[in-house]
Amino acid sequence: MGDLNRRKRERLRRELRALRTEFAAWLEQRRAKDVCGQHTSQYVALEDCVTGAARGLEKHLDALRLDQPRGEFAEECRRHDHRILWLRRLWKYFRDRLDQRDDPRLAPVLRAADEVVWSAWRPVFERAPALGLSVTGGPTPLPFIDLEYSAAATPRALVGRELRRDGGPLLSDYLEQLPMALLHLPISCVASPWWLVFIGHEVGHQLQFQLGLVTGFRALLEQAVNVASETLAIEDAGVAAQRWGGWSEEVFADVYSVLSFGTAAVRAMVEFEQHSDARMRVGRERYPPAAVRLHLLVRVAEVLGLSGARATLDGWEPHRLVAEGDPAAEDYRLVDAVVEASLADLPGHDVSLKELLGFDAGKSALEWPTVPSPFDLAGPRRMTSAALAAWERVDAEEDAEALEALSAAVPQLLGEKRLPGRRSAPRTSDSARVDGDRLSEILLDLDVEHLEAATGAA
Repeated sequence: MGDLNRRKRERLRRELRALRTEFAAWLEQRRAKDVCGQHTSQYVALEDCVTGAARGLEKHLDALRLDQPRGEFAEECRRHDHRILWLRRLWKYFRDRLDQRDDPRLAPVLRAADEVVWSAWRPVFERAPALGLSVTGGPTPLPFIDLEYSAAATPRALVGRELRRDGGPLLSDYLEQLPMALLHLPISCVASPWWLVFIGHEVGHQLQFQLGLVTGFRALLEQAVNVASETLAIEDAGVAAQRWGGWSEEVFADVYSVLSFGTAAVRAMVEFEQHSDARMRVGRERYPPAAVRLHLLVRVAEVLGLSGARATLDGWEPHRLVAEGDPAAEDYRLVDAVVEASLADLPGHDVSLKELLGFDAGKSALEWPTVPSPFDLAGPRRMTSAALAAWERVDAEEDAEALEALSAAVPQLLGEKRLPGRRSAPRTSDSARVDGDRLSEILLDLDVEHLEAATGAA
């Protein structure tokens, strides 16, 4: 019996060794291609997670009692099969997204996206200590091309749809942190790279989670709406506050997008939020009515001192789209209070988003293809905003040849103007990490039902 069990255990050891060997070879290839250290922090995080978990599973295999009855030992081995399979799936999830950089069609826009994400993400962590803010961070969010209509973010504390589907209850119930945050870019960015402007909104989502501001910012908006409702004689202040509280995450991201990309963020959202007049005033679960949202973006830009904000509406007049007596009309009137609260000091801190990002209204305007001098962290964002303005001009002229030239030039120039240095993450607290030992413990603690659900076993 012991010999049979020993052979079963040895088979599992071989599978684990194969996983670790394949992962190490893949990681070595990726690092060899990453000559500038662009993805240093992402590779470290993924390596800690996968190899650490494999090491933990191997230790548990070594401790299995070989004198168990054959059937009981086989059941233990089957559970290990599922654990190893799930670990492969986790690696594949991130591998597929990192390997997009080998696709000649996707690589140029992803190189550009890496620069724009770094430009929108890094300033907060560089400026925080001088502003008296203690922040812990993880790897820079990883942009990848997704077959989605719009850009989206998967913060580390959330689990993406694909992993929920492939991982079953394991991830949604047990895995609280991903090795790295993900930033989904729509496939339209490949042919139209000026839509990288949407990165500002998605990085805003990532930062709100990273800085622990989700609950506090919601409370801040609800309080501001309650106070403003009295002044504006809003009939049901509590309901209005609840509406804006439900929209608070999108409001935070919208405000951050304007701080990051200036009026280009407004113009980009105008393109995305065009609907019939009736739909423009309909409230949504996560977003304000489109007319209210566009008004909010414009008011953020105006309060920040950015010129030409209203012109970016491209002929849309939000105030004409909200019907008197409709909740959208109430929300429209509350926008100024929401903007004021959003640009005030962050909840629990004596610092605003404007200060944290180092916003400077005088640095926003730039003509494509001008390269800012000196070229600092704001450079890629300013160039992306300029690219969007260039697209608008060329598109209005209906010059197909010029549009194709711009489409090729934007990722090339953004990718070439790389800020120097390796992309390492800021200091990360132990509680904010997913290390391999912890992941192996999660896998080992799961019961048979959860393990089988996690790997799609019949």
